[in-house]
Amino acid sequence: MKNSSWLIRGLLPLFGLALFLIVWQVVAGFYNPVLVPSPVETGLALFFLAVSGQLWEQIHLSIIRGLTGFGLAVVVGTPLGLLIGLNTIADSLFRPLVVVLQVTPLISWLLLAMIWIGFSKVPVFVVFVTTMPLIIINTIQGAKSVDRQLLQMAITFRVSRRRIIWEVYLPQVIPYLLAGLTAALGTTWKAVAMAELFSVNRGIGAGMAVARMNLETAALFAWTILLIGLGLLTDRMLTYLTQQKLTHWK
Repeated sequence: MKNSSWLIRGLLPLFGLALFLIVWQVVAGFYNPVLVPSPVETGLALFFLAVSGQLWEQIHLSIIRGLTGFGLAVVVGTPLGLLIGLNTIADSLFRPLVVVLQVTPLISWLLLAMIWIGFSKVPVFVVFVTTMPLIIINTIQGAKSVDRQLLQMAITFRVSRRRIIWEVYLPQVIPYLLAGLTAALGTTWKAVAMAELFSVNRGIGAGMAVARMNLETAALFAWTILLIGLGLLTDRMLTYLTQQKLTHWK
C-alpha cells in the first residue's frame, strides 16, 4: 500500500509535466514559430546552444554573478537584520532604509548602477541590492518573534549574551532566515538575467537579448527554461543543505 502511494506521488508530477507539454504543443500549432515555438523547436534550440558551446559559457558567468551577489547579500543582510531586530535604536535608524531598498524598482537600480560602477559589475550589484532587503526583513521578523518567556528565563538565570543569541535567538530566527534565503535565491536569477540583458554581452540575460534581436523565439524560450531550471536546482540544493546542516537549530 505504501509503495503504491509513493508511486502515485512520484508519477503525478510527470503526468503534470506531460500535460503541460501537450497543451504547449497544441497551442504552438495555432501560431507562427516566431511567436510561439513548440516544445520540439525549443528543445532543438537548447541542443544547438549546448553544441555550439554558448550554453555552458553563459550559464557559468550567470551563476558566478548571481551567487556572488546573493552571497554578499547574505553576509551583509543577516547580521544587519539581527541588529535591527534586537536593538530598538538600530530599528528606528535602519528599518526605513531597508524599506526604501525594498520598494525601489529593479530597473532604477540597474540604470543607476550603469552610471555609478560601470557595466561589468552591474549584475552583481543588482542581485545584491534586490535580495538583501528580503534577507534583512525576514531576519528582523525572526528576531522579533522570539519567545519572550524563554528569553526572560535566560536573563533571570544570568545566561551570557552570547549564549542567549546562540541558543535562544538563532533557533527561532533560522526558519525565518531560511524563508528569506529561499525568496532571495528565487529573485537572484531574475535579477541577474535582467541586469545582463541591459548591461553586458555575456551571460544568460545577454543570450536572451541576442535571441530577441534576431527573433529567435525558440532560443529565448530555451534560455528561459534554463533560468527556471537554475532556480529550481538551487532551491532544492538550499533545502537539502538546510535539512542536513541546520536540523539542530530547527
